[in-house]
Amino acid sequence: MALRRILPDTNVCYPISLLDLLLRLDEVSLHEIVWTEDLLGELADKWVERGIRSREAAEKLCDDIRVAFVGQDVPREDYEGLIPMMPGRDPDDRRHAAAAAARAPTTVITRNVRDFPSKPLAQLGVSVRRPDDYLIELFEEYPGQVTAVVIEMAADRHQPPMSPQDVLGALARSGVPVFARRVGQRLLE
Repeated sequence: MALRRILPDTNVCYPISLLDLLLRLDEVSLHEIVWTEDLLGELADKWVERGIRSREAAEKLCDDIRVAFVGQDVPREDYEGLIPMMPGRDPDDRRHAAAAAARAPTTVITRNVRDFPSKPLAQLGVSVRRPDDYLIELFEEYPGQVTAVVIEMAADRHQPPMSPQDVLGALARSGVPVFARRVGQRLLE
């Protein structure tokens, strides 16, 4: 099986429950997350701007990602030359698309698929998916492993404690309601 490679857009990295799920799915080898310093810098800024994390906490979480997913970064020199030819208007999105193209085949996971024109990116080996669609597909292929990750997420939550259903509720609120419902149904089987 070829490991899927994904690059999450910053808009799927908050609330933290969705980022946590994506990172944990990497840890059990259901996909590989690639990241850039540009992505982590933008993410830390967004967390601070939105009051989700303090600057110190945001930087620590980004450092944790760097350490846990070492070797999965895309150095800027690998994609900088691709940025000018990327479609779209947003400079951050063009950098993310360029990094994905540098590690093609890669799927950009984003809530704003319209910001990543799919036809020109497909020619570069980049696909674009909404998080709910991507996670549903992954769940359909690996229902046991994905469900186990959700159960593990709940077991690791202590402040406040969370059940698997609580985790699924948080995931549904974070923009993956169909995925959360399907995993919830499996938990009831």
